[in-house]
Amino acid sequence: MNDFQKGIVALLKSSLTDAEPHLPPDMDLQTVYDFAEKQQIVATLYYGVSKIPGVEAYPVYQRFFARFCIYLGHDADQMETTARICEAFENAGIDYMPVKGVMLKTMYPSPEMRTMGDSDILIRMEDYDRVCAVMESLGCEFQYESDHEYSWGTSTGLQIELHKRLIPTYNKDYYAYYGDGWKWARPCEGSKHRYEMSPEDTFVFLVTHYAKHYRDQGAGLKYVVDFYVFKQKYPDLNMAYVEAELEKLQLHEFYENLMQLLTVWFEDSAPTELTDFLTQKIFYDGVFGRTELSAISSGLKTSKTTKSVKAKKKWQLFFPTYSVMRLHYPILNKWAILLPVLWFIRLADLAIHHRDRYRHRMDRINQLSDESISEYQRELNYVGLDYNFGGDDPPTKKE
Repeated sequence: MNDFQKGIVALLKSSLTDAEPHLPPDMDLQTVYDFAEKQQIVATLYYGVSKIPGVEAYPVYQRFFARFCIYLGHDADQMETTARICEAFENAGIDYMPVKGVMLKTMYPSPEMRTMGDSDILIRMEDYDRVCAVMESLGCEFQYESDHEYSWGTSTGLQIELHKRLIPTYNKDYYAYYGDGWKWARPCEGSKHRYEMSPEDTFVFLVTHYAKHYRDQGAGLKYVVDFYVFKQKYPDLNMAYVEAELEKLQLHEFYENLMQLLTVWFEDSAPTELTDFLTQKIFYDGVFGRTELSAISSGLKTSKTTKSVKAKKKWQLFFPTYSVMRLHYPILNKWAILLPVLWFIRLADLAIHHRDRYRHRMDRINQLSDESISEYQRELNYVGLDYNFGGDDPPTKKE
């Protein structure tokens, strides 16, 4: 770990505990702020930054405080809206299970410390017509459908992701374990329709969700901090069960490496070559990774089933699978026979309206090389990950 990374970790520890941050002498707060914005951890680091003696004299502190106040207001709006939706589902007799950030926020010392781009709630597919009626009654507007979720928006700009399933079907190894996710749900005490996972199953899902992001294009600090916060909340997890389930998912080695990283960051253990590698990658990636990695990771997935990676990628670019096409052309749900016709309608639309965007995608495909794919494979294997399946690329949310 370099001094900047040590300084960021010191601020994280200070925010999450009562400790005063001990920073390297040349730590530049402006650089800290810029990094925090990129990683979406301004509200997390603010509490540690505010403990720095004399910090009020630094001009950048005012930026920290102003941004923190924005997050504070956004968090209040987000939590209130999510609570209203959950209450409406309860009253309508609709089963639901809040997941990811919605559930994690309550474990932080203050909920605004854990920012989230949207509220994630698992629903049952057979309830979706009733779900739509409830969402519309609350003034929400449908935006788009992806492989694993329906996205809705509110009048204040909040995003609500209603999940059909916990894991997208195109993550075939993890989806094979989870299915739609409901088999892992259990009723919440005091509620007829709210569900939750056990702490052990929640932890397994957090590891799986992070692994999904990491291997596709990377993911940032806040997800690693989630593990620390969760472990503090539940110190007595049944780890025999957790580790057995992670073995089934072929994630045990990755999990062990993450736990080793936590001891280096938060318990002052000596860093290793592997933890330094993980630290460097996590710090370098943005909150949702690096978009340039998505083409390489997609190429790696494709290479599992064919040697003609570029040819298959180009074919998929212009002739997506039925599962992708039906998201953009819902008529296919009733008339699948129209797929060839809609392929050519789509090609005409690309040529007229989206030429530059798809030229950029073609350029990224052409940049794929056997060397870049092999190197990414080695990097994933080094931290304990792989794509344990073959198949198509993930459907995109929008054209």
